[in-house]
Amino acid sequence: MSEVESTRFLEIEHKFIVTEDFDVPGFFARVRAQHPQKEYETRVADTYYLLKAVPHLVYRHRFDGLIQHLTAKSVSSQDSETRTEINLELNVPVGDQGEAIAAFLTPFGIEWSGSLQKDVQVFYFDNVEIVYYRATFGERIVTCIELEARFPDSINSARNVLENWELRLGLVPSKRSHLSLLHLLVLETLPIKLKEKLASM
Repeated sequence: MSEVESTRFLEIEHKFIVTEDFDVPGFFARVRAQHPQKEYETRVADTYYLLKAVPHLVYRHRFDGLIQHLTAKSVSSQDSETRTEINLELNVPVGDQGEAIAAFLTPFGIEWSGSLQKDVQVFYFDNVEIVYYRATFGERIVTCIELEARFPDSINSARNVLENWELRLGLVPSKRSHLSLLHLLVLETLPIKLKEKLASM
């Protein structure tokens, strides 16, 4: 397997949790000064599923009116930097296919399902996608910046891209979060058996 093929179904990203007093306009200005190819703002609904038949992955249905995916993702309680992410592109014009996806996954044994809402600002560059978002799950809220490498040749080259962009944007590498959104927002709300399952992934 070539290096390119080895990263095809990987998500390689760094996440930074920001506080309420974070200078959002100043951060956006720094990003825009780098001349993004494209940017857009949207509200995303992410519905996650834990399945009995697939104990080491989570499934996510994402819909925001612009994109619609069904995604298989690995989840790590150690470090969320590099994870499996396999996206199936779904038809957007037909509308939200959440009901059909739930029916599709039911034979695999849905142990838990829950939806996160995200208000998102996205900036695209050649080699990185920069996302600022506020995610909510019930009463729980977290605000994050995520940098995801685009089309990397290898895991190491992706890490180099992320580190370079962190320096450009004034982010401190040692302060990045190693936890996934499920660990940050959902884990503590789950029944004990599912909490143990997610924590052990």
